[in-house]
Amino acid sequence: MPHIPILPPDEASKDVTAVYEEFYRRMSFPSAPNFITTQGHSATVVRGTWEAVKGTLVTGLLPRWQKEMMFVAISKDRACQYCTAAHIACCRMLGVKPELLESLVRNVNDIPDPKLRDMIRFALKCSRNPQDLTDNDHELLRQHGLNQSEIVEVIAIAAFAVYANIIADATAMESDQMFSRL
Repeated sequence: MPHIPILPPDEASKDVTAVYEEFYRRMSFPSAPNFITTQGHSATVVRGTWEAVKGTLVTGLLPRWQKEMMFVAISKDRACQYCTAAHIACCRMLGVKPELLESLVRNVNDIPDPKLRDMIRFALKCSRNPQDLTDNDHELLRQHGLNQSEIVEVIAIAAFAVYANIIADATAMESDQMFSRL
């Protein structure tokens, strides 16, 4: 049972329902997910979260599917069931091959693409203990061709995944049925 229930669109303010609509349309979901409708109790928080989603997950130089994979790895590592399920569904929706998703979920070290594997490992290290990142960690990403902006995007997605995990876990958010269909 959730600690904080969802706020259905018919009970939400006009400002909040606008965020719900922007979110599900831009993310190509059939409706706003529990992640957003739970935050709808605060117009400020739901708007801020949506802006963070747009700024870190949806836009940027790195493809969204790569960011979604980082999100899955971090969520699984932090045992956030809601975010793991939601972002696996997003990976599927974005066309990530089932065998690549299987590698990601089973063991990040099994990901065959060295660039993607090292990006995900870097993101995991950011989410666990960013103070442990070294010049060598950054240099490895540069050797794979990532520029400073792309490295900052990896760092931002790691930070946003931790933020989202905390919201999902602290509210005891229930999984959306729509994610089992994606």
